[in-house]
Amino acid sequence: MPGYGLGVTDERMKYKPKTKPFKHQGRATLAACRARNYAMFMEPRLGKSKAALDYVAILALKHECQRVLILSPRIAVSVWLSELHKHFPLAYMVESYDWWVPPRGNKPPQVNFWIAGREETWRAVRTNRGKLLRPKQVIIERWEPDVIILDESHQYQRPGGRGAQDAWRMVRRLRAKSRQGRPFVLLLSGTPNPRGWRSLFSQFRIMDESVFGTSVADFDEEHVIYGHGKRQYTVVGYRGEATLLKKIRRHSISISAEEAGLAGEKFWNTIDVELPTRAREAYEQMVDEFLAEVDGTVITAKNAGVLRLRLLQITGGFTTEGHALHRAKLEAVVDWLRLLGEQGEPWIVGARFIPEVDAIAAALPRNVRVGVVKGATRKTRDESVARFQRGGYDGLVFQVQAGSAAIELARAAEVVFYSFPDGWVDFKQFSDRVLGPNQKRPVRYTAILARNTLDRRVIETLQRKETWHNTLMDSPDLRGFLCDLI
Repeated sequence: MPGYGLGVTDERMKYKPKTKPFKHQGRATLAACRARNYAMFMEPRLGKSKAALDYVAILALKHECQRVLILSPRIAVSVWLSELHKHFPLAYMVESYDWWVPPRGNKPPQVNFWIAGREETWRAVRTNRGKLLRPKQVIIERWEPDVIILDESHQYQRPGGRGAQDAWRMVRRLRAKSRQGRPFVLLLSGTPNPRGWRSLFSQFRIMDESVFGTSVADFDEEHVIYGHGKRQYTVVGYRGEATLLKKIRRHSISISAEEAGLAGEKFWNTIDVELPTRAREAYEQMVDEFLAEVDGTVITAKNAGVLRLRLLQITGGFTTEGHALHRAKLEAVVDWLRLLGEQGEPWIVGARFIPEVDAIAAALPRNVRVGVVKGATRKTRDESVARFQRGGYDGLVFQVQAGSAAIELARAAEVVFYSFPDGWVDFKQFSDRVLGPNQKRPVRYTAILARNTLDRRVIETLQRKETWHNTLMDSPDLRGFLCDLI
């Protein structure tokens, strides 16, 4: 496996990544290592987290970082844990405000990660005297990170927003105590400037005050053109764009899916959730006794086949009649779809049971335009699909069996499985609806899994059958391949 060659003062070091990077990931990692404070602006699904972890590992080998703070949307915390396990080559341990993961790996030096949700980190608590306290920020500052990774940095785009203000001031205070200019700050986003160039000001202010300065008023005066009258607060244009772009490109890298050559490539992502105590007890009781009770609702199974069905309903949170058992998965999928919405990503969600489909659609914010496709008539399904493809819906929620054939959904490159069908054919057909010649972007499949349940086994079985299928289709000797399986 090739390594990275990186100049270090008078010597050169050789870094061997745990997993082989794509060329665009290698370019981003090296650029970030040379600059220390940097922004990786890569379209969704191009592997920003892997490039960021290689950046951390290289700095650790150069003895420039030992403690790394990753601030991400709450729903993405488990994704970062998975990415660490998959891609980070050095010894590491992970902690947060109320949990920790013991040391893993044995290759020195050890790197300590603090992974925290953006929402809880910047939450302020008001005292009886009306003063705002930020207890989580105090914890972080005492920890004194050497590197701060701001995942989905576009969420800090409002200069006057609490998160943008607090992050900037926290970094400034930490650097004031450091002789090495730390912490270094790495920005990650696939949609860095959704509202124009002004969206980058506060992100770059957190990363490096020298790029655009610290005064948004000065930035506006130099670069922003506002309207008149009722549009006096509306940005209608920019001045000095050549200078603006020159500064941005000096401190960031921007990579599209087309440039990366990953159109149509498939990637898997899992989000693990914990079942609430009552649901967990019901799940385990169901396994032992083929019978369980949750909040007065009795669930029974006559045989092993029905038991499997009931266990999957418990993990999903709804009985056959639609009675809610818990909302753990539901809250996770809504959080994830909200994040995709912020990125401007169209999406489709697949669920096995009709009560799950209805609950997902009902739980989404009112401003989300969503279509629902269940086992209804073909005409209704085709109308919803056509409207989605035209941009009339932000997303579609499917009962998987109703979305597994004769439709194209290439507008979406984000597919979310709330729950899985038993049949591999339905799984394969539904998964492929977003592929084909019209898909110009990499596709990410995200599975919402209840931890330590049948969910994990179901997805592993389906993926294993997918591997067999791909091998079969690529095999020049189909009969020999099939005989080997028997």
